[in-house]
Amino acid sequence: MHSYVSSAKSTCGSPDMDAPSRRFASPGVRPSGGRRPGRVLAGGERHGHSVARPGTPARPLRPSPPGRARWDRPPGTGRERGRSREVRAGTFPSDGNRAVPSGGPEVTDSPSPATPADDVWPGLLAAGGETGARIAARDWSGTPLGPLSRWPQSLRTAVTLCLHSPAPMLLWWGAQRVVLHNDAYRPLLDGADVLGRPGAQAWPQRWDVLGPLLDGVLAGRPATWTPEQPAGPGAPVTLAYGPVVDESGRPGGVLTTVVPGDRTDRTGGSRVVAPGERAVGRAAQAELRLFQALVERSGDFIAVATPDGRAVYLNPAGRELIGLADGASVADLRLVDGDSPRVRDVWRQELIPAALRDGQHRAESRLVRLDTGARFDVDHQTFTVSTGDGPDSTAFVATVARDVSDRKRALRQAEALSRLAGGLSTARDRTAIVAAVLRTVPAVFDGATVRMATAAPGGPALRVCAGTDTTDLDLAADLPLARAVRENRVVRDGTAVCVPLRYGDGAAFGALEVRRTEPVADSDHPQSLLDAVAGLCGQALQRAELVDSTQAMADFAARLSVTRSTAEAIEVILTAAPIAVGAVLPGLAMREEGRRVRLWYAGVPSSLSATFRDLTIDDPRPIATALRTGERIVLTDRAEFARRFPGLPDPVGAHGLVTTVALPLLDARRRPIAALGFGWRRERPLRAGDLALLDTVADLCEQTLERVRLAAAEHNLVTRLAGRLRTSNRTTPAGLRVATRYTPAMSGLHLGGDWHDLVDLDGDGLAVVVGDVVGHRVEAAADMAQLRTMINTLIRLGVPLGEVFPRLTDLLGVGFLGTCLAMTVDPVAGRVRVARVGHPHPVLVRPGQPPRRVDTASALPLGLVREAVPVTTLPFGPGDLLVAYTDGLVERRNRAYDEGVAALHAVVDAYRDAPVEAIADAVMAELAGSEDDQALVVIRHVG
Repeated sequence: MHSYVSSAKSTCGSPDMDAPSRRFASPGVRPSGGRRPGRVLAGGERHGHSVARPGTPARPLRPSPPGRARWDRPPGTGRERGRSREVRAGTFPSDGNRAVPSGGPEVTDSPSPATPADDVWPGLLAAGGETGARIAARDWSGTPLGPLSRWPQSLRTAVTLCLHSPAPMLLWWGAQRVVLHNDAYRPLLDGADVLGRPGAQAWPQRWDVLGPLLDGVLAGRPATWTPEQPAGPGAPVTLAYGPVVDESGRPGGVLTTVVPGDRTDRTGGSRVVAPGERAVGRAAQAELRLFQALVERSGDFIAVATPDGRAVYLNPAGRELIGLADGASVADLRLVDGDSPRVRDVWRQELIPAALRDGQHRAESRLVRLDTGARFDVDHQTFTVSTGDGPDSTAFVATVARDVSDRKRALRQAEALSRLAGGLSTARDRTAIVAAVLRTVPAVFDGATVRMATAAPGGPALRVCAGTDTTDLDLAADLPLARAVRENRVVRDGTAVCVPLRYGDGAAFGALEVRRTEPVADSDHPQSLLDAVAGLCGQALQRAELVDSTQAMADFAARLSVTRSTAEAIEVILTAAPIAVGAVLPGLAMREEGRRVRLWYAGVPSSLSATFRDLTIDDPRPIATALRTGERIVLTDRAEFARRFPGLPDPVGAHGLVTTVALPLLDARRRPIAALGFGWRRERPLRAGDLALLDTVADLCEQTLERVRLAAAEHNLVTRLAGRLRTSNRTTPAGLRVATRYTPAMSGLHLGGDWHDLVDLDGDGLAVVVGDVVGHRVEAAADMAQLRTMINTLIRLGVPLGEVFPRLTDLLGVGFLGTCLAMTVDPVAGRVRVARVGHPHPVLVRPGQPPRRVDTASALPLGLVREAVPVTTLPFGPGDLLVAYTDGLVERRNRAYDEGVAALHAVVDAYRDAPVEAIADAVMAELAGSEDDQALVVIRHVG
């Protein structure tokens, strides 16, 4: 137990001094009566205590104000025998790293052990004597200090110094002042076991004195020297209490060091040097060297500068971090020279003044290497240190920085990945996805240049996107992007790394290229990061591909739904089906009479189509086999074709197709009626989803072909029936040439209300009737038949032309509605008489004149006429052409009525010299596409 004796008080600012063993005498130590100078601690960089020469007063060194560390530099020089260490005036330690402007001594040392790591530190504890072994072996989980593995570095360092010091030392740590000591201190405990116990429990009778004393040290008040007399005979000793600063920059504990001698005179009087005091100096020097080793071997950037920013010290890790050569001097280096140019003014104007004003400042900044210019992020703490509090003390600015580039890079990458995922989630099509990738992925890889390449399923080329440019790249090219897709692996090539984009089953459909200005190492872009980016991009592109495929399938179905004939259906199948599945070279085989098979195709080279001439149902090739058997034939590559069809020529493979498919198309009775074939220029594994898509294509084609086949049969029936209903004339007058046409409005049994009729008149005359009853179904057809019969009868009975329509109303009433044009043509007299009720005007073409409409007086529509209709008489001589028609020929939803009439005039004018049958065919062909039924009569006077 401590025994206190009266002594003068002095100050000490360091927790890191040691002393010799309890007897304070060791070989080679001269007695105090000699005049040899005592040891002087070097550097002032790490110690706040001093040892005076014999006969001279010791200069007290006090700790810095709260919030500031202190680097005290005591005066004097010294030399230690038998070691490479040398104390030199005027310099800081570390092999010429810096010059000290104030003349303090420097210590240079051979390498010392580095700061212990977690895996070796328990071994260092165990090597610290019996007490160290007890500390290493003890389970500290239930103590205020917590598990050994979680002890802070400051506690580890202090305990290590304490255990390995030859001087008696005791450490008080934490809020409960837990006791830790070394073997040299055990004799002072009189057998008491206080290791690991809170101070109040270890010395309850003395805690009213020790507690406030330790609190004062921790509060920053001057450290206390308390002279003590050890139990038993021996020289007087003094206990030095100094704070131990933790990672926060504040005292976390108190170190008690036993110093030999009774230091009773601290005011300038002389004192007698106790035996062994030179050994105390040597122990302090050893402690100083250990602290120097910690700084020199630290992996953090540690620099010291004058208040104006001129560097005076830089540790080896700092030199390596900013690219300063080992032998280079720091004399001309300023603290801001290692900073990024953008933040140098911030350091000069804010950070250094803040550290000088507040004692410390912590922030994140960016340093730059002096040799390469490379920049990296650091987390740094800047604080002030001084050599004392007297008028001759010197203040410095110290900076400790740790490279956090990896952490910052990880944060930037995480943020960029988040932005990438967000951008891809809102992108609605491939163009938006590519834009999101090219905009956000460079930030994931620290500003690298990015290109993305994708291939259509089974396509032979890659579409490469970079910025706003898009180019095509042959998949067989020996370039990193093409190789990454072709070989389905990550390809590293100098400054570029290419990672494949894959489907869910692992097949590659594209690649992402990340290119930097310097060679790319494996550690630059970890595989996990590449996989994460490629996965996000691949999923988005697959989603876009599915959307595009769905849209293409919807367009295909929509186009098929409006086809009205087999020819239209075949055209849509050959043009739209390959787009829906991304295939090329489509062909459709349909069975004809007997054994012959007819083949339709689109975009197929003549050299390939020529090989399928004279195709029969018994042909062994895939498309004929599918038509004959109803079996779907999928050939993944040409080797599979050779296996399944041995001995057959392979013209499809010779024209560049690799994967081919032949789909049978069945009718309602599940009998093959056609076979659809196409292929891909690159091997395309057909997954379950792809096969389901092919089945959908086949179903749509089957339904359409069956529908138009039935519709064609019904349409032919309706056309023949309508033809029988719509004309009764069997002969044409000698001076006239007449052509008639009729097209129903819809396929199937939907009879329309348009009609035309020719009625022979006495004297080689001809009556022409063209009419239109509202409606298209059976009711309209019945009305049309009734009206046609009644008008035909009235004309044959000789009813004047102007009286026909009122008489019709008298006979049938007003239960119908329509339009009608009635004309009587007399080729002998050379005239035509026209009566019109709501119907389109006929067109008259005279030789050498443009077509013009025949204007007549207006009248009410058919079914509303009660009065006689005005009749218009026109000359009609040899060479004249007269055209009568229904509105279905000129009316369209997407254009004006007059535009349709003008189109009719243009066609008639273009074919005016052709036979009337050719004129009628041209008009019906070039004005096709109506949703209404159409009737046409063309009459020419031939003389």
